[in-house]
Amino acid sequence: MIYPEISIVIPCYKEAEVIVSNILIVHKYLLERFDRHEIIVVTDGSPDETADIIDRLVKDRPDIPLAHIRFEKNRGKGAAVKAGILASKDNPVLFIDADLTIPIDELDEFMSVLNQSGSDIVIASRLAPGARLEEPAPWYRVLTARGFHLLQILILGGFEFSDTQCGFKLFSRPVAKDLFKHVTINRFAFDAELLFIARKRNYRVAILPVLIRKDMRNTNVRVFHDSFNMLFSLLRIRWNDCLGKYERKKTVKKIRKVANA
Repeated sequence: MIYPEISIVIPCYKEAEVIVSNILIVHKYLLERFDRHEIIVVTDGSPDETADIIDRLVKDRPDIPLAHIRFEKNRGKGAAVKAGILASKDNPVLFIDADLTIPIDELDEFMSVLNQSGSDIVIASRLAPGARLEEPAPWYRVLTARGFHLLQILILGGFEFSDTQCGFKLFSRPVAKDLFKHVTINRFAFDAELLFIARKRNYRVAILPVLIRKDMRNTNVRVFHDSFNMLFSLLRIRWNDCLGKYERKKTVKKIRKVANA
């Protein structure tokens, strides 16, 4: 099936080894399935050559609808995704991890669910029944993920999303714009805040199992450091909620009094 359009947002940090080949894979896939697409890459103060490599690709391949947002200093994955989402023009909008450990081919099923189920958001899960892993996750990652989910339940209250951190999420663009305008977390726990806001606003979220490919490189996630960061981020989300920062603004209608002639 050919779809009208889509925006793809790819946050990048130290991805010089793979970013060009993976952008080309994504571009080829989109050409075959969409009449129009855009790829927005956000480099998050990467200390390697990732940003320069993307700048060269933009110059050398004008046939690829590729935009580059460059952070000179590292601000966090959440900040990078937010910048890309808010700059997007096409509907729907997907953000994916630059390493493509979740292959872009999974988008076929995500588009089908978004269009046919009435969902506003479709998210990937490594823990949903039917998920496939080319290699079992290390024990410390499994423990960290389970612990983070428990903290989400305790702090955010009955939080039903067991895998918030999976980097493959598809949104109706109006919904994405609404959510990301209210996201305040700049680092890895931004996904939890995003889904917390979505739940408060009664957006419909579908969860799909995905294939997780083996990544031979060292991860950019610092497990223990980021675990503490996520704990404080969850407390911040709860505090923001208490302050009413996620509430919809009420429209006040002004009644103009017209004097009788």
